[in-house]
Amino acid sequence: MDFSWMKLVYFPFIIFISAFYDPKVVVPFSLLIPFIELRNFFVKETLLEEAAFSFFLLLTAVMSSLFYRRLRDEKRKAVSELEKIKSSASEISPESDMGSLDSDEVISHYFAAMLKTDEEIKELFLTIRQAVLADSANLFIHDDASFTLRCSTEEKGNIKIAGNGILSACMRDKKPFFSGDLNEKTTTVGYIKNGKISSLIVIPIMEGSVSIGLLTVDSSRYQAFSETDKDTVQRFAKQLVRTLERERVYMIIKRDRSGLKILKEGSSNLVTSLDIDVLTQSLCSVAEHIVHSNIFFFLLGPQGFELKQHTSALPVESKLFHFKGTIVNFAIENKQRHYISDTTDYRVPIMPFETKNIRSVIAFPMLYKNELLGLFVMLSAKRNFLDSSQISMLEVLCNQASIAIANAKLHAEIEKLATTDGLTGLYNHRRFQEKLLEEFKRLARHSSPVSLLLTDIDYFKKVNDTYGHPVGDLVLKGVSKIIEEVIRDIDVPARYGGEEFAVILPGTGADGGKNIAERLRKAVMDKIFSVDGKILKVTISIGIATAPVDAGSKEELIGKADQALYHAKHNGRNQSISWSSMQ
Repeated sequence: MDFSWMKLVYFPFIIFISAFYDPKVVVPFSLLIPFIELRNFFVKETLLEEAAFSFFLLLTAVMSSLFYRRLRDEKRKAVSELEKIKSSASEISPESDMGSLDSDEVISHYFAAMLKTDEEIKELFLTIRQAVLADSANLFIHDDASFTLRCSTEEKGNIKIAGNGILSACMRDKKPFFSGDLNEKTTTVGYIKNGKISSLIVIPIMEGSVSIGLLTVDSSRYQAFSETDKDTVQRFAKQLVRTLERERVYMIIKRDRSGLKILKEGSSNLVTSLDIDVLTQSLCSVAEHIVHSNIFFFLLGPQGFELKQHTSALPVESKLFHFKGTIVNFAIENKQRHYISDTTDYRVPIMPFETKNIRSVIAFPMLYKNELLGLFVMLSAKRNFLDSSQISMLEVLCNQASIAIANAKLHAEIEKLATTDGLTGLYNHRRFQEKLLEEFKRLARHSSPVSLLLTDIDYFKKVNDTYGHPVGDLVLKGVSKIIEEVIRDIDVPARYGGEEFAVILPGTGADGGKNIAERLRKAVMDKIFSVDGKILKVTISIGIATAPVDAGSKEELIGKADQALYHAKHNGRNQSISWSSMQ
């Protein structure tokens, strides 16, 4: 029976391994395959057939390798662009030679520096385009019955509004649109550009319950976007909403010149910073300039309200609070500002701690889209310590701060996605490499050593084959949790790849690394996993290397730890081996 047709299996196999290896591995491998049946090259009847098979197999290897390498490069670029979103804000410098704020020209200069909205949107769109491998990203603003193009990654003039179509439907229904198979002859998108649109994502930009515009992402490729890409674009759309809302808030502030004078002195970090501690410190500082008082900011977390900043001399011994049964709890329950100008006749406590001699209080719930983010409280020993103008300024300030805090939380979520492993919650491989490089930079300045543990779950493939991948994932998460429990706070755990983990041990020599590795190995060995009422136990092998005694570079340290791990796995498993002990 002729089985020569089975050679076609090599083609999907080559394409599959191209997703994981560089061309310098895949191409030589594809060249080795024809040697399996080298004898056919010497048979006249099959010579042409074998030559054609070899040629097209090599061509497949080259093309698929280059394609997947491009995808990997684009993904790395997208991650790096996330950092640009942060740095774009830091370029704003409201302190630069502005002189007196009594000048209209100075005020204009100040807001021009603070509101580089279009540049920020453009940076965001470039990130979106790289993250989902799109041709372009665009923002259309709805004005009466038509659309205008506010911002785009395309060159000016490349996009033109054309009819109603999909854009009008999304605007009317306030619902996203997602398709990977558009026919321009039968479907009207609502805009045309240089090049066809085969795949399209449209996300309405909402201001409250009102749709003010549309974010579109398009590609000339059919089925260019996945559901994950759609979710990614929706996440970036939230960032766009915050940017536009911040612009609107600042237009309100601009109309109040006296408010601008106060905000100028310390509120710039509410726009430029993505650090919640810096944001809350700036909020308290600016509020202190509006009126002198005891100021508190609490950030809402899963365990309650955490005190992040305060300017009070009142005795506050705890950091975590609940406000039920207090005056300020009215602001939390009603999600509205609550101002008591005279607390003399109130029998309810003002705060969940002692507030002796306090006569008046105002509490602002920090809200974003009706979601409670925190609580801002000002206490004073004076009765009726605020007038209507000051209250108005504080409301604007808290609104601005709420948007900035929500923005910072979103950035933290995006950064976590970019730097952590989705299954285990540990740092991913890219972040591990960055952290290890930081340690070697520190080594150049200080003599303190650093050790590296590379660990591998023994017979993990057998676990997957016997119990299935869900159980395998359970084991991976269980081992990662043990690693976090065993190591110190200063140590850096990461998922190195597959069933391999890595732990960076700053300030730890070879003996200390060996001790931690043994504690980790024994903890994993003692762990019992329950699978359908059955007991499952696993072990790990660990390789240890220390810099600078074992290695002088990041790559060398990883290589020697890997050699020690290999030795441990091929000499009995369930053990930890130092590279130095192999010498």
